[in-house]
Amino acid sequence: MKPEQLEFWIDLNLPPSMAIWLREAFAVNAKSFFELGFSLKTDVEVFKIAQSRLNTIVITTKDIDFLQFQEQSNNPPKILYINTGNISNKHLKEIVLKSFPEVISIFTKTNQTLIEITI
Repeated sequence: MKPEQLEFWIDLNLPPSMAIWLREAFAVNAKSFFELGFSLKTDVEVFKIAQSRLNTIVITTKDIDFLQFQEQSNNPPKILYINTGNISNKHLKEIVLKSFPEVISIFTKTNQTLIEITI
C-alpha cells in the first residue's frame, strides 16, 4: 500500500488542526471528524464506516472505545491510538510529527492495524 492510499480521520477528541499538520508535513490525506461531517455520529457508526472502506482508513484517536471495537471485529480499520493524557496542542504536535514517519511506514508496509503513540 502507498501512503497516498491511506486516509487519516482525526477524532473529535483531538484538535481539528491536526489534519492540517499531517497534510502539510507529510502530504497525506487527513480530515477531521468535523470535515467529514461526523460531529453527531457515534463511535460505532464511525468505526463501521471506516471498516467498509477496504482498510484504507486510519482512525486517529485518544478514545479507547475504538480499541475495544477493534478487538471485537474480524476486519477492523486501522487505528492510530494517541495515549498521551492531557497535554498541550503544541506538545501533541511535536509528538505526532516526530512519530508519524514510522506510523506511515508500518501502516503501508505491514498488516498491523493498531499503532499506539505514548509519551
